[in-house]
Amino acid sequence: MTESPRFLTHPETAFPLGVEYYRAPVPRQDVWDEDFARIRAGGLQVVRSFTFWNWMEPEPGVIQLDDIDLFFDTAARHDLYVWLDLPLATHGSCPEWLLREHPDIRVVDHCDRPAARRGSAAVPQGGMIHCYDHPLWRELAGRLLRHVVARYRERPNLLIWGLWDGICPAHLSARVEMSCYCENTLRRYHRWLQDEFTLDELNRHVQRRYPSWDAVEAPRSDHMVVEMLLLRRFHRENLADHLAWMVAETRALDPHHEVRAHGAGTPRPWDEICARGVDSWGMSMSSNNLLTGGDEGALIDRAFICDLSRCLGAEGRWWNEEIYAGMARGGVTWKKQSDPRELTTLLWISLANGAAGTMFWQYRPEYLSFESPGYNLVALDGEPTLRWHAVVEAAARVRTLKDHLPLQCPQAEVAIVFHPESQELFGLNDETQRFNADLRGVYRTLWRLGVPVDLCTPNQNWSGYRLLFLPNAALMTPELRARIERTLDEQPETRIVAEGSFGLYSADGQSSYSPPEGLAERLGVRVADFDAVTQADIAAGRNLLRTAHGEHGLSTPCGYAVLEGLGETEEVAHLADRCVGVRTADGRFTWLGLSLSAGFGDTGQIDIVKGLVEDAGIRRPVRVEGDRLVPVVRQSRQGGSLLFLFNLESRPSRACVYLSWICQEARDMTADRDLAVTDGALDLDVGPWETAVIHCAGAP
Repeated sequence: MTESPRFLTHPETAFPLGVEYYRAPVPRQDVWDEDFARIRAGGLQVVRSFTFWNWMEPEPGVIQLDDIDLFFDTAARHDLYVWLDLPLATHGSCPEWLLREHPDIRVVDHCDRPAARRGSAAVPQGGMIHCYDHPLWRELAGRLLRHVVARYRERPNLLIWGLWDGICPAHLSARVEMSCYCENTLRRYHRWLQDEFTLDELNRHVQRRYPSWDAVEAPRSDHMVVEMLLLRRFHRENLADHLAWMVAETRALDPHHEVRAHGAGTPRPWDEICARGVDSWGMSMSSNNLLTGGDEGALIDRAFICDLSRCLGAEGRWWNEEIYAGMARGGVTWKKQSDPRELTTLLWISLANGAAGTMFWQYRPEYLSFESPGYNLVALDGEPTLRWHAVVEAAARVRTLKDHLPLQCPQAEVAIVFHPESQELFGLNDETQRFNADLRGVYRTLWRLGVPVDLCTPNQNWSGYRLLFLPNAALMTPELRARIERTLDEQPETRIVAEGSFGLYSADGQSSYSPPEGLAERLGVRVADFDAVTQADIAAGRNLLRTAHGEHGLSTPCGYAVLEGLGETEEVAHLADRCVGVRTADGRFTWLGLSLSAGFGDTGQIDIVKGLVEDAGIRRPVRVEGDRLVPVVRQSRQGGSLLFLFNLESRPSRACVYLSWICQEARDMTADRDLAVTDGALDLDVGPWETAVIHCAGAP
């Protein structure tokens, strides 16, 4: 993360904390003063308003913002900054008058059915069903955007413009299958195609015989793979263009405040292209059952999306925009609510991964919908819950670190490559969950081991990494192939491990004639067949994976590619009598025909992952003996390192922590005491589901 004078922070801390508070018309204005006083006394600095277009402009051109004025005024009285969201897309409804006067603004599905009015637990007043490609969206939404920015840009307590919450194509939020097929979107797609191709080029690309541009139609089935990949690429670029328009409108009036958008708790194909256009990126995430549910992988997946947001954000700037104080919608029955330590663990993970700040969703219950009670820090009557007390205590601990913040996250030696186009391809086959599970699989293992890891894409620089994992990089785009070849040609210290489906499809979406597409001869490998390990195979013992890093029985069903090494390429992994892994003679490229996590419960097999890390000459910065702690090391602004130690167990942890660097002084920032350093090691006790923060002299 980098500092910039453009981005204001509260003088108390370089790591602002805040809460979402107002989604009009709740909570009522008569409780604001009392609530804001408690929020400020609790050590938080930011309150957020997330109010929909249909509330702000109930009649054409009649923009009513008296409540937002009061929101700014009340926040200022209590020394609170305001984070102002303008949810003109994805969430909430466009005004009813707009739908009445211009019914053609509705999203249209692949069967030419306009979207019907709808609500949801989050938006009982009406969900978003309008299409961004209708020219009136920019005209009328732009009018509101400019009005709001001009009205509040000079407010001393304005902190951030939230321009697009949960950015996604219109068809997703409207729950319409496929993408929008209204006339405006199809017209825009048609123009995009003509900018990209001549008619002859398009026919060659999609293997059609269109006689004229008038004959070209958008695909309406995911099984039209080649054509649908083109349409999805258009939607990614189109989405980024709409976001760029919102950013330009805002910056033209206010070049001084941070403008941002955010994604979701899982990666999406358009995240990278959209993140480039804003000052910072981020996500939302649930908290319940992360520690209490017995699957710590779910918690580690939150760390994964934090690291991905850091790597996608401009100059590494990102926020954890929404730590839900639950995700267990209430209503007339009740669900498992978040343990307070689940909230604070997510806060510490965000801080350790270089976040610019963290916001909680939300302070009070929603009241208007079945989200109430469910996501809240305080009870229905506004009195604190244990979750609120835990957040207040954590805020106090964060303030003790202010001289060390913002943290620096140096480039790691290991990176996992996220390939958006391959994720898109998997999605066409209803396998997005499989892609995401494999993308996170090795990360889960590296995080447990305390091995620093970055997330990157083929569009980013791979230099400086000693080990790169490519999970399911199935679609061999020109960018991916060029990045692999450049790395092999120019970075002799770098090793690449491809997992699972690698280069099995050419750039246009056809199955490759000679996979991995364009690299088969260079890597000396042939794909002989495909198969899968089933539950019956596991029960019968036909599941033994033999590798250079030991023999391991697959525990969960998974598919695999049968590989054949050619020339000097050696076969390095076998499943029964079939080769499922090859390595080039120089040892720099390995392809495993199954992912390292698919057959192992969605977590990278620890011995194989450790072996690959050690083969690349990579040392862990911290080693833990005794009870298990997960270490994360970052650079302090004061010099030295901040060592975060996460206890993911429901019992106390006692461990000896060995540092890989010379360190003679250490201070426990949690307990405010000096620690003895003996032979480069620290003895530590960390409570159940707690996080220790240690300042150590020196750095790895």
